[in-house]
Amino acid sequence: MKVIACFAAFLLGSLSCLFASHIRGGYIRVVSGSGSLTYKFEVIRFTDTGSFTGFGGGELDFGDGTTMSLEGGDATHETILLGNETSLTKFAINHTYQAPGAYTVMFNEFYRNASVINMENSAETPFFVSTQVIVDPFFGANSTPELGVFPAIFSRAGSRFFSSVGSKDEQGDSLVYSLAVPLRDFAEEVDSYRWPNDISFYAGGNHGETPVLKLDKLSGQLTWDTPELAGEFGIAYKVIEYRRVDGEVHKLSETTVDLQIINMASDMLPPNIDFDYQVTSNGRIDFTVGYETMVADSLEWSFYSSGLLSWDGADIDGHQLADTIVGGTGFNGFAALPQSATKPVYFVLAARSLNRLNPFKTVKSFAVNPTGEEYVINAVGNPKEAVILHTYPNPVAGTMIIQFPVMHPNKVQEIELINTAGQSILKTGIPINGNLATLNTEDLPGGIYLLRTYLGQQICYSRFIKE
Repeated sequence: MKVIACFAAFLLGSLSCLFASHIRGGYIRVVSGSGSLTYKFEVIRFTDTGSFTGFGGGELDFGDGTTMSLEGGDATHETILLGNETSLTKFAINHTYQAPGAYTVMFNEFYRNASVINMENSAETPFFVSTQVIVDPFFGANSTPELGVFPAIFSRAGSRFFSSVGSKDEQGDSLVYSLAVPLRDFAEEVDSYRWPNDISFYAGGNHGETPVLKLDKLSGQLTWDTPELAGEFGIAYKVIEYRRVDGEVHKLSETTVDLQIINMASDMLPPNIDFDYQVTSNGRIDFTVGYETMVADSLEWSFYSSGLLSWDGADIDGHQLADTIVGGTGFNGFAALPQSATKPVYFVLAARSLNRLNPFKTVKSFAVNPTGEEYVINAVGNPKEAVILHTYPNPVAGTMIIQFPVMHPNKVQEIELINTAGQSILKTGIPINGNLATLNTEDLPGGIYLLRTYLGQQICYSRFIKE
């Protein structure tokens, strides 16, 4: 289908479609599954619905030597229209790791659009994203972050652009954002990448100052002083996820997201968003929100908070509200804080005009710290080195032999058994004779289990089946 589409465009005089793509961005999300080592993997892509180029496949690498093509196979997919010739396509598939560890999940597809201004030869540059994730029942259930709202991708040339990559995390883990260079195959940086605020894109040098391009590390607010030069610009950023376990902060995942921003010359204006807030002494954040668009345009807006919301006399059972209005609107409300809140409460506000001639959208995000002090993540612990134990027989019906990596004569070793729901079902001490120990499994129900133990700084695992 893709070859036919490109041949048709060639007859119309477009050689660039030989390497064309409809991808506008994407990332990989890893979602906790039903088993302690089983996860759902979602490849989320933002695509151009106006492109003649069909689906180009792409390969997903789970980081354990297992790969699969998204073209066919067992992956399910769904497509959601987002407006402004953009859709979200999500491919999902389950995968079970054989042992805990740190895995880098990767996806690449050929090719990027031919007209990305700040990349050299983008037409032949693969689209590549990755997510590094710690698979370890020690940390409990964990899903990597997902975008809170679809970010703005159309910017107005010669003005200040506001978007947000603020993400939601199911388990309430801490997130930190940073700009990054887009990647190509084998996780290499794309050739001769230039940042979108490179002075060479600006006529007159912007009065001798470097134009703004920044990403707030806590809120995910992206701000860019766009050049007058129209066209597509590629950016990437990282979302790093942290969790405090047993008094120590651990890095659980690092997600790289790739996006294109389409800088357009236009007389239309993006909507305006105002947000004022005050942290009160009664355990909440009082806020005022204002949305405004051109003249009497209809406006679609959404509002998300990581705190539970209430405003204008209406209690909201959740974290998000969305509506469509004419012109502009404003409302007051508050976000309730959990007791002894120490982490920031996140707000993500989005608005876009429903005028089909106006492609612009504004997204702003804010991180409000209830303590009034700067929120800092420190004392990050390194993941413990994982060692795979050899256990046999496997499957086992009665006595199982456990082989340890080093000799431990006359030592009693504490071990733990974890079921597929991630629940600890047995903790006991077993004697080691040399480097071998035995465990009676006769009383265990049939199923799949994870055996875990610690040897110094090493965390040791074995996955076995009880018949």
